Amino acid sequence: QMPTYKLTYFNIEGAAEKVRLAFKLGGIDFEDERVDFAAWGEMKPKTPFGQLPLLSIDGKAPVAQSGAMLRYVGRLGGLYPQDPEKALEIDEVIGLDEDFSRMVAPSFYIMRSPQMYGHGDLTEDEKKAIQAKMRTAIAADEIPRFLGYFEAKLAKSGTGYFCGDKPTIADCVVLVMLRTLKSGRLDHIPATITDSKPLLTAFYDRMMGLPAIAAHYKKEAGHRGAGE
Repeated sequence: QMPTYKLTYFNIEGAAEKVRLAFKLGGIDFEDERVDFAAWGEMKPKTPFGQLPLLSIDGKAPVAQSGAMLRYVGRLGGLYPQDPEKALEIDEVIGLDEDFSRMVAPSFYIMRSPQMYGHGDLTEDEKKAIQAKMRTAIAADEIPRFLGYFEAKLAKSGTGYFCGDKPTIADCVVLVMLRTLKSGRLDHIPATITDSKPLLTAFYDRMMGLPAIAAHYKKEAGHRGAGE
């Protein structure tokens, strides 16, 4: 009997989307449970680390940490090789994506937790002004720098994918990042910011055209977009 998998997250792309894509590309059935933000307050203390996503296997106690889930599902679906050197190459791209996320993160958290960045109580307008300044700065400098690194990795690979000649979990994480940047949902970061990178643009189109991914987003289009 095949194991059963349940992935639990909010009804946005966020931290779970790379795992969803790995399930889809690996051809593995799973229950894609979406949690209402309104229900999260009650659910949060019952989770291992006060965060989502969660992955349950065969109804057992759920595990947390999306990176761990991604590698697990990648192994199940043939998207994360046993060969240590090939896995290292994939992990390097994932690490670069994590660095990118850490760089962008303060421009999100300033709206929720300004005290983390040395601010006291701020009005909504004050928070938005700080966010605008942060986002304008990273859009001019840091985001193009990182996109250049990803572009160079694709040039080195030469296959249209990041590691090898077929999709891996590295491609899953970069696709989610590109979808977020292209969504137009990040105030003060132009949705066209990736357009000057021809290999990344071709990669995005190639990934979005894969039957499993195209079917996933066709279904998603009915009830949500690319969430932050």
